[in-house]
Amino acid sequence: MLSYGYWKSAFGGSPDAVGRTIRLNGLPFIIIGVAERGFSGPTPGRHYDLWLPLSARPRLSQRWTPKDDDAGSWWLVIVGRRKPGVSAKQTEAAVSLLFRNETLHGEKPFFAPADEPGINAVPAQEGLEGGRTRVLQPLYILMLAVALVLLIACANIAGLLLARAAGRSREIAVRLVLGAKRARLVSQLLVESFLLSFMGGALGLLLALWSARGLMVLANNDGAFTPHLDWRVLAFTAATAILTGLFFSLIPAFRSLRVDLTPALKAGAGTSAATASGTKWYSLGNILVVAQVSLAVVALVTAGLLVRTLSNLKNVTIGFDTNNVLIFGLEPSLAGYKGPQVDTLNRDLQEQFAALPGVQSVSYSAVALLTGSEIGTDIHLPGTPENERPGCDYMPVGPRFFQTMVIPLREGSDFTAADFAAAAARSARALNAPSDPAAAPASVIVNETFVRVFFPHTNPLGRHIEEILPDDPKNPRGPGWEIIGVAGDTKYDSLRRKIVPIMYMANAGNAFFAVRTAGDPLQLVPAIRDMVNRKDSNLAMFRIATESQQIDNQVSVEQLIARLATFFGLLALVLACIGLYGLLSYEVTRRTREIGIRMAIGAQRSNVIRLVVVQGIVLAAVGAVVGISASLGVNRLLKTALYGVTPGDPVTLAFCAGVLLVVALAACYLPARRATKVDPLVALRYE
Repeated sequence: MLSYGYWKSAFGGSPDAVGRTIRLNGLPFIIIGVAERGFSGPTPGRHYDLWLPLSARPRLSQRWTPKDDDAGSWWLVIVGRRKPGVSAKQTEAAVSLLFRNETLHGEKPFFAPADEPGINAVPAQEGLEGGRTRVLQPLYILMLAVALVLLIACANIAGLLLARAAGRSREIAVRLVLGAKRARLVSQLLVESFLLSFMGGALGLLLALWSARGLMVLANNDGAFTPHLDWRVLAFTAATAILTGLFFSLIPAFRSLRVDLTPALKAGAGTSAATASGTKWYSLGNILVVAQVSLAVVALVTAGLLVRTLSNLKNVTIGFDTNNVLIFGLEPSLAGYKGPQVDTLNRDLQEQFAALPGVQSVSYSAVALLTGSEIGTDIHLPGTPENERPGCDYMPVGPRFFQTMVIPLREGSDFTAADFAAAAARSARALNAPSDPAAAPASVIVNETFVRVFFPHTNPLGRHIEEILPDDPKNPRGPGWEIIGVAGDTKYDSLRRKIVPIMYMANAGNAFFAVRTAGDPLQLVPAIRDMVNRKDSNLAMFRIATESQQIDNQVSVEQLIARLATFFGLLALVLACIGLYGLLSYEVTRRTREIGIRMAIGAQRSNVIRLVVVQGIVLAAVGAVVGISASLGVNRLLKTALYGVTPGDPVTLAFCAGVLLVVALAACYLPARRATKVDPLVALRYE
């Protein structure tokens, strides 16, 4: 069964694909159908090109052993759909009963009654977690940023509506005197707010339809997740826009009705009242501005921490040269190669790739560096208790690996032809064959961290490392490893993971090739692919990318989140400063008569500017202090998403506060400059 995407890419969407025979790992399979569009598997984040009968797995896998067919080998995932009317507890009880009977009283019991074996039946969304955890935290961060911007926008609208309501006090008073009911006036004001929310929500949905596709391309570059705008997303967005708009307009609407009719109907009375109230620092307008500024600081600090995390990840020391290196994988065992044949093929291809024009060096390894994959093992150090089994990573590598990846060899020597011959001999042994205690230990090169952890004050060269004792006491301990060299420290599977002890050994199996070139390595892909096909048409190259692209993939989520968080942080800053500008502009308008009197009795322009700017800067400073305090608590939730920076990083906090105050100063200056242009003669006749 083909997936829809693979059917379109490999067969051009032709209906004739159904019924055709394809070969997988040399075995023939008949295409019986194509899955519906949009379905890539039940597990989020895992994309499959095709599905096969479960019974075909032993024939396809070269690593399949009889032990894998044992009922005690726990690898099968079972998904079931409950019948209508059957509860989850009933399902769990029925399944647990079957499991208990089979594992206690079956042909080969696995448990004792005291073990109380059972099954926990969980919802598919919880059990088939897949890659959901990898993207949940970034999505939470984005939702936090969006919520902050929404709250700032709502507070901004509430402040504007308050100013508008104050300006309409005379109108409201006239309506009330003429007999209008307060409930009718509230409904009118709410309808006006509803129209604003509706138009804003409609414009936002249009922008979302226009920009969401590009955003999803950025967020979903591996095709693992397929989000799309549907009626649920649109309905949620529309409801949020309308409800928040109405909710934040309630206070201005009710406040506008708290008007004293007699003073409001008198000409000029509004000015004096406004002037008196304008001196109150705890007014609702000031509180809304402080709230906007504090929320903007939280958004800015969050964005700053994420940007610094991205910068730290990109500048982390990885220990090898990533420039002009092409990485791709080959699995000759899937094409029928066995034991030493795989090693011979790898060595032949290595020499042929090295002969291509523009190639400087070629090597290979069991896994490629910084691709998210690693191999680990437990070891035992001679002279330590048997139950002490420290873990370390290991990486089988090919000839000239350290030269190709430009990893310095600090001490000792590189692998020799004899080391690779011994590795090929070991690969010819059966998977479950017992170890030969008489065999010579395998040569390994360890990294500097390995030496610091396990041999801090001794010369590591020539030291023996033992394998742990097998679970079966009848089997002897393996020959272990002998250190022949020390290499420089490098990152292995992840940029975030700290460098751990690593053992390098000679590789004789499937491998990822690393080709270092003088120019763009991607230009050599056609020539390399042609060379592989001429060697054996059944060999397939996979995961073709440059080392730089592999590293970019490591930080792709961080890069996306940092960009979006920065956008939302700057948007929050702009909205907060618009709110501050609007408040001060309104204050200047309300205090026109006061400013005219001040200028008439000798106030200088600098005094007027200071009068307005100080108010704005004080509000911005209070908001910055509140925002920094709030960000210390909120950003602790981002602790696992950060790298090389802490939630309370003083540099980030100081920088964001400084940016806010500078922008706030610009927002304050414009109303202050307008206040200085007040003509005292006109102001004294105001209203």
